Amino acid sequence: MLKKTLLATSIAIFIFAGCSGKQYYEPESTSALSGSSMGDELVHYSRDGATLASGKVLTKTQIVDLKLEKGFYFINNSNNAALTADAYGNCNILTAKGIVASAKFPQALVAGTIIDKYLVYVLQNNHYGVYDFSQKKTVYTNKSTKVFAIDTRIANPLAIDKLVVIPTLDGKLTILDISTLKIIKEMYVSTESTFNNIIFLGKINNTLIAATPNKVLSISSQGKKELDTAVSEVIISEDSVFVFAIDGRILKLNESLSIVSEKKFKFAHFSVAALSNDKVFALDKQGYLIVANKSLSKHKVYNLSKVDSYAFVSNEKLYFDNEIIELNKLNYE
Repeated sequence: MLKKTLLATSIAIFIFAGCSGKQYYEPESTSALSGSSMGDELVHYSRDGATLASGKVLTKTQIVDLKLEKGFYFINNSNNAALTADAYGNCNILTAKGIVASAKFPQALVAGTIIDKYLVYVLQNNHYGVYDFSQKKTVYTNKSTKVFAIDTRIANPLAIDKLVVIPTLDGKLTILDISTLKIIKEMYVSTESTFNNIIFLGKINNTLIAATPNKVLSISSQGKKELDTAVSEVIISEDSVFVFAIDGRILKLNESLSIVSEKKFKFAHFSVAALSNDKVFALDKQGYLIVANKSLSKHKVYNLSKVDSYAFVSNEKLYFDNEIIELNKLNYE
């Protein structure tokens, strides 16, 4: 009986210690801020867009009424066409005219980019390939290591001239020549066993920037540079890389990943971040919205409600829970 009591007490202490040990960002001062009602709900989040319950879609630049079929969600868009998919391997290409093309895959499509007549895709089982809409068939397919847990911010393939960079779910970049369907190069950004998919893929000038939740990688003619830190978000501007780290730091880097400036917000856990003109925005999960200048020398914190679901920034507006915040009206001093 005594052993059972001691065991129960030990478990209770362990649970209490684990819960009480979690620490949260506590800014010194905040400004009150309330948004307008969205009248809708974010039901799916992708790297380049968010799907609303109404069937409308938020892209990085606008809100679009695509009239999505039930069960379909937005993946990516290109040249006035949107790529949508469901959980059963079906995908559609939508324009203002409606569905103009469709394809069916053996697994759910989780990332994809439309390049002319091709769809370069990544499936849920980490198979990837190229589908040719003119022939209505897959013309290239390959597979990478099976994964069991991924970050939902899955990067889409990136077209660079005749090449396409395919980000796999196990932290690898596969560079494919779209004209010959031959692999040019493969490289790993990081090699963790779980939550290691590519969550960001972009380009500054001739430098490729990629990130997993564990590392940021810069690739150029000068070679590879790495930033070994846990990552919440990565955003690029004309000549800078902004990394929002798990430990509450916001880092401004050059394209070689050398630190230009940084600011730490102790215990902040960023759920979404954005850049706009001369401002940097970062939303902490407790509902604190940080607005800073791009040199990170000045900042102001606004107090919102706790973030309980998806959050997304579109056209200088922050959408989360049932609220819309006009970011362009906020200041850092």
